[in-house]
Amino acid sequence: MYDVIIVGGGHNGLVTANYLAREGLKVAVFERREIVGGASVTEELWPGIKVSTGAYVLSLLRPKIIEDLQLKKFGLKVYTKDPGLFVPFENGKKLYIWSDIKKTQKEIEKFSKNDAKNYEKWVKFWDPLYDLADLLMLSPPVNLSNIDELLSLLKSVKIDEGTALSIARTFVTDGKSLLSEFFESDEVISALIEDAVVGTYASPSMPGTAYVLAHHVIGAVNGIKGAWGYVEGGMGGVTQALKKAAESVGVDIFESSPVDEILVDKGEVKGVKLSSGKVIESKIVVSNADPKTTFLKLLKNAEVDDELIRRIRSLKTTGVSFKIVGYSEELPDFGNGKSLSPEHIASELIMPSTEYIEKAYLDAKVLGYSREPWLSINIQSSVDPTVAPPGKFSISIFGQYLPYNKKLGEIKDKIAEITFDKIREFAHNFKLAKYEVLTPLDIERRFGIWEGNIFHLDMTPDQLYVFRPTIGLSNYSTPIKGLYLCGSGTHPGGGVTGAPGYNAAMKILSDLKKRK
Repeated sequence: MYDVIIVGGGHNGLVTANYLAREGLKVAVFERREIVGGASVTEELWPGIKVSTGAYVLSLLRPKIIEDLQLKKFGLKVYTKDPGLFVPFENGKKLYIWSDIKKTQKEIEKFSKNDAKNYEKWVKFWDPLYDLADLLMLSPPVNLSNIDELLSLLKSVKIDEGTALSIARTFVTDGKSLLSEFFESDEVISALIEDAVVGTYASPSMPGTAYVLAHHVIGAVNGIKGAWGYVEGGMGGVTQALKKAAESVGVDIFESSPVDEILVDKGEVKGVKLSSGKVIESKIVVSNADPKTTFLKLLKNAEVDDELIRRIRSLKTTGVSFKIVGYSEELPDFGNGKSLSPEHIASELIMPSTEYIEKAYLDAKVLGYSREPWLSINIQSSVDPTVAPPGKFSISIFGQYLPYNKKLGEIKDKIAEITFDKIREFAHNFKLAKYEVLTPLDIERRFGIWEGNIFHLDMTPDQLYVFRPTIGLSNYSTPIKGLYLCGSGTHPGGGVTGAPGYNAAMKILSDLKKRK
């Protein structure tokens, strides 16, 4: 018998396990796949070629968690991705976004001198949110429906009312409008707008996308604000470090051990039953699975309020992102040749205009896929020699829009063809020697995420903070005594942040203290 059982070995589940075990609790993690990590994993799909089949870059993992759990001691190493972004345009122009503001301003001057001046204002606009990040993310959610409460929180960290209102507005406005307040050049706006729509079934002009953007710009890598990086060995480097840290404090981790049911008796958890039929008892069960999987699949015989089930069923969970992972035998030539260049380190974005992204979204609504998807190409081996042998290059392509449906397997070849044709418009020599396409349907099957939604559920204003995953479940506990949630479907949402796992652990420890 365990004190705590974690269902699912994704990064948040491992974070929860770490913090609880450090307080002396006997903890076990049961993972359905043969490797822990959830959607933050490295897989060797071809000899010597390691690819990040889910998450592919790191920035949002909270520094407190890295420090508390000594993840660097357990092998976590991150290479800063600099330049962070590279965008080629149809007129032959190119734009690099560097960590260095002055360097980026010189790039932006090619498109607009005003935009170059305003870029520093744009970067500094987010400074208050950087300062607030841990307060907002590593604590129970604030009530966004109460503007006075939000403003009071912002003022508590000495942010003036004008700045506070500007930040509060990002929760409800759209990404395109927010960027347009700073920039006049469509090229600059399109280069910065990816973060507003990544993983989201929305166009850049839809309200709420500014918050998705905000969520993605408040991270840091190696002390550099806003930077992103490649984890050495792929994204599995994060979760393998978390696994080693957990095992060092006595956590039992069971791989290839899918949980078939969370056992409940008279409104109280009793443990779990594995697919093998084995029952493991525990007074506390923490689900790292998404809310729909937890309530609609794992609570098979529990009595759950019909109204709550109705709200869980209605959650927006349509996955719209696809991945293509593979390797090439030469670097793509974006006009600077095939030798290693700055663009090969950056995320190479194929999103030449905001109208291009809007059209991709409309296509998906009408056709079920984007005829010209926006794409983010990442060549991890440009900085990390551990993921591919000499002469080969490990590549990840993230794309949208491809809404989830049960027949996506029928168009996988079409999605690959469309993707490669679009990249070759900017890099004529682009070719993958081997590759695998992961549609939202594949993501659902591989990682166990409902409808392949990389955030577990959409990060729209109606599904954030006290509304995430739904009213009454926002504080990680559930109406079932001893059952908690710790996945990305809880506050503060998706991405490899570790915050939901941390917050769930703090809630459990607080509840245990109250009972004592």
